[in-house]
Amino acid sequence: MSGKDPKDVASEASSNLIRMALVVLAMVGVVVYFISTGRVQFNEPVELTARIAQPTTWTETGPLTLTVGVTLANNQDEPLQLETSSQCNIFRWFLTDDNRDFIQSQRADDACIDVPVRGELEGKHTISGEYTLTLDPARVKPGDYIIFLNYWGHELRQKLTIN
Repeated sequence: MSGKDPKDVASEASSNLIRMALVVLAMVGVVVYFISTGRVQFNEPVELTARIAQPTTWTETGPLTLTVGVTLANNQDEPLQLETSSQCNIFRWFLTDDNRDFIQSQRADDACIDVPVRGELEGKHTISGEYTLTLDPARVKPGDYIIFLNYWGHELRQKLTIN
């Protein structure tokens, strides 16, 4: 057996516990400091989100439309430069099945001015757009799909169920 007095062992364990508690408290204090001063952000610096609605159910006879609302959030303090080669490239999309086999994309029949478009999204601000997508009922049947969206050069893919 060890020759240490149980009171000395208890005293040493107590002081070790106090030291460890102070270290943990200091670490928590540092984390809180960095979060409160904004040096640690839990959001992505630039975040693209989408809300997709299907106003009508699928039928064989008519086109199916989807309403897509996209929001680009600049979570940084600095402005975000927005630039695209044409106004038609501000919002782009294509649809695949669950196996990522191509189903449909937007048509190129929209008249666009082929001039670069530039803008700026201020820090801690958002920009939104709403678009109507027309899907071909010969290509798109009820089921699960993946829609790929590109808004001002930022991409998002989202699962989608057609009813």
